Amino acid sequence: MNGREPGIPKFPTFDALESVLWPAAALLVFVVTAVLVDVMIILAARFRLVDLPNRRSAHALPTARGAGVAIAATASLAAVVVVLRWPGIWREILLGVILPSLAIGAVGIVDDTRPLRASLRLAIQIAVATAMTALLGPLPGIAFPGLPAWEFGWLGWPLTVLWIVGMINAFNFMDGADGMAALGAVVAGVLIAMIGFETRSLGAMLLAAFVAAAAGGFLVFNWQPARVFMGDAGSGYLGTFLAALPLLFNGPERGRSLLPIAMCLWPYIYDPLLSVLRRIGQGKNPLVPHREFLFHRLVRSGVSHARASLVYAALAAIGGLAGMLMLNPEVPAAVQRWIPWSILVLAVLLTWAVERRCSRVPLVPSGDGAATAG
Repeated sequence: MNGREPGIPKFPTFDALESVLWPAAALLVFVVTAVLVDVMIILAARFRLVDLPNRRSAHALPTARGAGVAIAATASLAAVVVVLRWPGIWREILLGVILPSLAIGAVGIVDDTRPLRASLRLAIQIAVATAMTALLGPLPGIAFPGLPAWEFGWLGWPLTVLWIVGMINAFNFMDGADGMAALGAVVAGVLIAMIGFETRSLGAMLLAAFVAAAAGGFLVFNWQPARVFMGDAGSGYLGTFLAALPLLFNGPERGRSLLPIAMCLWPYIYDPLLSVLRRIGQGKNPLVPHREFLFHRLVRSGVSHARASLVYAALAAIGGLAGMLMLNPEVPAAVQRWIPWSILVLAVLLTWAVERRCSRVPLVPSGDGAATAG
């Protein structure tokens, strides 16, 4: 965190009591989140806080909305426990991660009830991302196996802001199928926690594990057929939280860990990026809600929400495990050099497979402004 984690060990030994207590805390986060979501579903039905299906919806039944606040609540409280254990990192975790994530989540609550202008949302996101970069420090660079590290220099600031804003919107966009965003956060959180363990970045490891547990508790009721949607409040919080994790890694590990972390998230970054580029090329507004993402096209071609979510989660897991091989000194450098290119191959195969399927089967009609599942 800005190159150091003052006052805490790099990692507790496995024979320490904490090696049991922290996994137990993650399990508690999972259970409490699931209970909170269940309560919110009951309250949503009572107070009619539901999304009603229409001809442009991706869901067929009234579904509770806005329960992503349960993820924000439990993940944030768990992060406070980390701060209580190691007060020396309170500034980075509370001001650099939790407060910005809650701020974006609060904007999502407003947007869920009274849609905000896209330009206003973007301005708020840029302001929050800039504050996070100031508190946690910009990304110093990126390391590719077998090549000299690329130092960002002054570009680190705008690239870090772009990374954070991009992740916020990526998870917002990907919250369009039952389980898609929540399962993505579970897989990415677990993998980032593993990378944090590998690089001895304790704060990032624990926070990643807790957000994965919170997303998992939500997923219990968000799996197809979803009984609840997280809304912009949940997806915005998750995107901000996950974007902050690379900035929590120990200074020397930031550049080395950035690419493996991005590989954990690659399907959830690639699909929105491809959609934005495609719509710009077609002369359409990329910020207008639509159902033309690759995963939307999969669902519209007859693939179930659950299967589409599992495909993306499997691709993220493959990317994350491949990224971990890049951090393993026992893997030959000649092998590590080619690992990042596997993501490009996977992206091409995903695009080809989706477009091939969509060319062979009729798609459910869609249109700009169509509501998504989330």
